Amino acid sequence: MPICCIGAIVETDLDAILTIERQSFKRAWQRSAFLEELACDYAYGYAVRCKTDNNSAQIIAYICFRIIFAEMHLLRIAVAPRWRRRGIATWLLGKCFTLALEKGAEAAFLEVRPSNRSAISLYRKLGFHLVAKRSNYYRETREDALILKKHLKEVL
Repeated sequence: MPICCIGAIVETDLDAILTIERQSFKRAWQRSAFLEELACDYAYGYAVRCKTDNNSAQIIAYICFRIIFAEMHLLRIAVAPRWRRRGIATWLLGKCFTLALEKGAEAAFLEVRPSNRSAISLYRKLGFHLVAKRSNYYRETREDALILKKHLKEVL
């Protein structure tokens, strides 16, 4: 993996994040959704910045989640297409699981499309398991959502 660091998302990061968002999701979040997350007291957003050839820092991934009581709710995670399959999402999730544990979370939850096989494979590798299904969750495709859960105290 290249030399990367994680930092809190700030408003000036949103152009780069929105580019990755549009490349990653059929129904991309708009700027307003990210701004709402930045303003929410129990929401967390982090960007992964890596050094490029010209020594500047480029955002290559991001994550948004909330901690509600003892639960971490993963809302968004994406890696820029040319940086995928290098372990960045696994590394980022691991860092955020540790942070969530420190803030009192005991479990992590997320929704994922059954057709998103690569994401499901990643989540299972990280210890998530199926707990429920929401029918017709994704309005634009009427696709179901799988609800996955991970006990955060389990070893990654």
